[in-house]
Amino acid sequence: MPVRVAGYDGTVYCSQIINLEKGQKPYPVITLVLYFGYRKHWDQPTTLYEALEVSDELKPFVNDLKINLFEIAYLSRDQVNEFQSDFKVVADYFVQMRENRSYNPGNEVVNHIEAVLQLLNVMDDDHRFEEKINEKVKKGEVKTMSEWLTHVLDESELKGQKEGMIEGRKEGENRLAKLMMILLSQGRTEDAGKAAEDADFRNRLYQEFQIG
Repeated sequence: MPVRVAGYDGTVYCSQIINLEKGQKPYPVITLVLYFGYRKHWDQPTTLYEALEVSDELKPFVNDLKINLFEIAYLSRDQVNEFQSDFKVVADYFVQMRENRSYNPGNEVVNHIEAVLQLLNVMDDDHRFEEKINEKVKKGEVKTMSEWLTHVLDESELKGQKEGMIEGRKEGENRLAKLMMILLSQGRTEDAGKAAEDADFRNRLYQEFQIG
């Protein structure tokens, strides 16, 4: 990363010099490196000397460069609260993930919630964020992360209920089919017809044949 930053800064300085008008001076370039990891601290080089393993003999001739590294997940609560933009939500997410390995969203209004969800999708490699960008989000009807999570839970609950109904229907069909096979094998056709129409009678037969 220090080598990349050196390249970024150098490119901007070169561009300034090429387009520099008479009497102007180059302006300083500041590059910020944002680290979103929350499972461990940044463990890569932070200076050009570290990245290049410059020997003591060469250090007097090689200019060092230190990157401006910010570990977002390790910011303090006071630092997170200083953000005035939607990035406050992003920082809060990673701090919570580091502290609790879970996320409890707040009720603060997010101006660009779709962009925030896409950023979290990329930075945490959690595709649920992108998958849950629904029409309500795109239309701006969802204003807070808390509302967004509520919609996600609602969708999951409805999906679970639907899957439960389907599973229950399949289980019921399997029980009925098993009962019919037993009755028909015993020649009890009248009982089979009655069981298909009478739930109480059918349940008594389930108990009789111990069909769970």
